[in-house]
Amino acid sequence: MNGPDPSVDRRAVLQILGALGFGAATAADLAAQARPVVSPGTLQQAATLLDGSFDAARLGVAERAVQRNQEHMAAMRELVLDDAVEPAPIFAPSR
Repeated sequence: MNGPDPSVDRRAVLQILGALGFGAATAADLAAQARPVVSPGTLQQAATLLDGSFDAARLGVAERAVQRNQEHMAAMRELVLDDAVEPAPIFAPSR
């Protein structure tokens, strides 16, 4: 079998972990750690869904870019903000 089982989604994993006695925060942390692996095959399948394709060079570039984005998002998820920190009044991304 190739890739993850599509019948087991994030919600099902959280329900199973909850039934085993894991709290919501612990279950969410465990589910976040099980993020999908980016591979050229996965990207090619995504391109096929969008009625397109990638050559080998472009697959390599896309794989690195998606992996980098996943790492950046993981870093953002790990950031802990105190409840006293107010939300930003405006959003001005640096890039």
